[in-house]
Amino acid sequence: MKCIVFCSGKGGTGKSCAAAYTGVALAAAGKKTLLLELGGDAPSLELILGVKDCAHGIWDIFSGRCEVSDAIVKSENYPGLFLLPSKGGTPEQNEAKLQALMKSLEHFDFVVVDGGGGADFPVRLCSVFVIVTTPDTLSVRACAQAAQRLREANAKEVRLLINNVPPRIIPINGAEDFDDVIDIVGARLIGIIPSSPKLAFCSNNEQPLDPESLTVKIFENLAARLMGQRRLLLIR
Repeated sequence: MKCIVFCSGKGGTGKSCAAAYTGVALAAAGKKTLLLELGGDAPSLELILGVKDCAHGIWDIFSGRCEVSDAIVKSENYPGLFLLPSKGGTPEQNEAKLQALMKSLEHFDFVVVDGGGGADFPVRLCSVFVIVTTPDTLSVRACAQAAQRLREANAKEVRLLINNVPPRIIPINGAEDFDDVIDIVGARLIGIIPSSPKLAFCSNNEQPLDPESLTVKIFENLAARLMGQRRLLLIR
């Protein structure tokens, strides 16, 4: 089982959306994939994926109110994709609980974690941290700080995903192009996601993406990189 944690330095970067559609792409590639939602008072993966009937969540597991199998929901829209939602607020978690949970999920090929800043997830349990930023000064600065914390914690691998990139990017303090953003954050680039009204509509209305769209191809390539394959970096 390979654990991928999507995190960010601040809110509003589209981290949950990126985690969700990466999970969709991994499942479409034939990998049995679980999306694990950690924390947050406003869980979003259920809405993005159109998953119904989530009676339990990770809070119930950590509190001893249900078994792991009772909280996992199979996606009806995406074969091979499963969801373990946060459900009910921010779980009271610790490393021992997370380790036991991850042990119980070893029958999955991939566990994709929608996690906050990343620092609250034990680095030894994670294969790759994907830090999501948008191309603006505040987000890039916060992303760089999050990446530094992960490096100090000896994370195995930290990758950068630049999300919601408009056709014309506003000037970023200290960065003239994506190479500068990569240097500031100090992590290898794994993908660039252009801003897309269709992506925003689908993620807010429980609708699947157009399988022929550029966005789907970008997530397919992102998933392929996480599987160790070499793929072109698509932007347009």
